[in-house]
Amino acid sequence: MKKKNKGLLDKKRFEWLEKEKKEYLKNLSMEKAIRLEESLISSSFIWEWRKNFSKDNPVCLKDSLKKKL
Repeated sequence: MKKKNKGLLDKKRFEWLEKEKKEYLKNLSMEKAIRLEESLISSSFIWEWRKNFSKDNPVCLKDSLKKKL
């Protein structure tokens, strides 16, 4: 009998990770949250991503990814 790889697409497989991430973010101190935000904003990924938008449009990751595809 051939084994199918349905486990790779099963969303329940990652539920514990999402819960853990939400709990971590909920318990962040203000100082750590600000440092995390600053490091994200200053990353090269964000600057590359923002190149997809004109200056008068709000930045939206979902829309940006759609434009790239």
